[in-house]
Amino acid sequence: MIICDGDMKIRAVDARYPGSSHDSFVWNISRARNYFVQMYESGDRTSKLLGDCGYGIEPFLLTPYRDPHYNSQEYKFNLAHTSGRNIVERTIGVFKGRFRCLLSTLHYRPEKVVKIVNVCAALHNICRNYKIEHNEDDQPAPSNDIEGNIESPQNTTLQSEGRRIRDEIANTL
Repeated sequence: MIICDGDMKIRAVDARYPGSSHDSFVWNISRARNYFVQMYESGDRTSKLLGDCGYGIEPFLLTPYRDPHYNSQEYKFNLAHTSGRNIVERTIGVFKGRFRCLLSTLHYRPEKVVKIVNVCAALHNICRNYKIEHNEDDQPAPSNDIEGNIESPQNTTLQSEGRRIRDEIANTL
């Protein structure tokens, strides 16, 4: 799991679980989610993340609508959402292109893999900070979003509030 900002800097990474682990599983037990829940519960209503349909919706984690009607407000929201999420796909592409060892399985103990990914993320951020360019011709193609929307069973109040916020945003488009 990677969280990045608009400058393609990696703000959080969690490589403790294999790629076969579902996105929602990794998110639900992550420190990043705990941080956002605490911020939300202490009154922060402005921090938002954009997640793909592999995540459950929450007030601070907005996901796309499932199967919206063409040209509806929900459809327009999904277009804007996809456009906004494009940065994470580009970041992952640059990250893996810059550190090509991440393109395939790292044959080390899981604890060492976590350290390798964390160091690569730190070096990536240093490169971004000092504007060290990456040759984009070498980056892998982004993956397709084909997973269904998974609702987190942990807190239906957060899900309801997330849906309300998403609807409110969609209605302004």
